[in-house]
Amino acid sequence: MSINLSPGHYFGKEQQFNENAFFKLNITAYQPNMIIHDHYHENAYLSLLISGSYREVGHHTEKIIQPGEVLFRPAGYSHANHFHEAPGRCLNIEFKQQALEAVMMDGCLPKTLVKYNTGTFNYLYQLLYAFLQDPSTSISEEYILSWLSEAAEVKMPTRMPWFSQAKMILENEFDTHHTIKSIAERVYVHPIYLARAFKEREGMTIGKYQLEMRIRRAVQLLFSTQLPIADIAFTAGFSDSAHLVRIFRSYYQCSPHQFRRWLNS
Repeated sequence: MSINLSPGHYFGKEQQFNENAFFKLNITAYQPNMIIHDHYHENAYLSLLISGSYREVGHHTEKIIQPGEVLFRPAGYSHANHFHEAPGRCLNIEFKQQALEAVMMDGCLPKTLVKYNTGTFNYLYQLLYAFLQDPSTSISEEYILSWLSEAAEVKMPTRMPWFSQAKMILENEFDTHHTIKSIAERVYVHPIYLARAFKEREGMTIGKYQLEMRIRRAVQLLFSTQLPIADIAFTAGFSDSAHLVRIFRSYYQCSPHQFRRWLNS
């Protein structure tokens, strides 16, 4: 008989976690040669193997899972895991079914076990990196909805009159951290449509577009004002000057102070 694991619970040792109304993220560690007998989870979830390897045994299926590979397990899917000689670690992304229905569409989540090869979805690895750096990161929803927008078989509408309005919000409102869900509510469109539309039309996520608009605003202020860097960071929507400096360096390989000094030289 399979063991029923209630929402939020996993075998292995939980090393860190974060959650909101829609998802729970955690990293679990497993001992070498650990055997986990038949069990199932009440909620569907993604499991990204960070290190180690294991054998996944389900109904009429058996798979060897290697680092970087991702499994989607639907709610109620019974399986057993046999870890190999090296210790293992997994990033788990659990979908809270009732709350997630507010941002989901019918048939959005796969109905059966799905194995994704390493590198299939960049968002999941970006999420892993952000989560490892800061377990309290608030951008998890952006990454997970972006995954949903790619993984789900959702037919996009041919006309998207709301798209330009969504862009205007990101291009002009710097005093608020916008999320996919908050913008979708304002332009009266489903979050999955919005996430996919940005990926298809702009080649990036909403979070990336919002960041680029803030960097653009910071550059405009560096050219046109003598505001202190801290004030520029605040006006452009960054949490503080250190945040601006870090992101600015990733775009221009210099700090805002150096950029301004070169402008004035």
